[in-house]
Amino acid sequence: MLAFFDSLGMPEMILLVIVGLVLYGRNLPEAARNFGQVLAKFRRGFHEFKDQLDRDGQLREMKKVIDDAKRDVTSATAVPRAIADPGRALRDLTNDTLVSPINEPTTTTPPPPQQPPAD
Repeated sequence: MLAFFDSLGMPEMILLVIVGLVLYGRNLPEAARNFGQVLAKFRRGFHEFKDQLDRDGQLREMKKVIDDAKRDVTSATAVPRAIADPGRALRDLTNDTLVSPINEPTTTTPPPPQQPPAD
C-alpha cells in the first residue's frame, strides 16, 4: 500500500489535499477516519476469507486421509472374506475381469499380394 504513495510526487499530494478540502471542508478529518475504518474492516474481512480458505483446504486433506484409511480397511477385510468363501471371491474376480475393457493391440494386416492376370 505504501508503494502507491511512493509513486506520488509533491505536486500530486498538494492537489489531493486541495481537492479533499474543497469536497469535505471541515469534515475532512471525519471523512479520513471513516475511510480508515472502512479500510480496516475490508482488511479484516479479507483475512477472515483467507483463513476460511486455508481451513477448507485442511478439511479436504483430512477427508482424503480418512477416505484412504477407509479404503485400506475395506481391502484388508476383503482378504478374510476370500479365504472364508473362495467361490464368491472367484465369482467377483471373474465379474471384474469381464467388465474391465480389453486393450487389444491394433495391428493392420497387409493386403494379400496381387497375382498378375493369366493370359
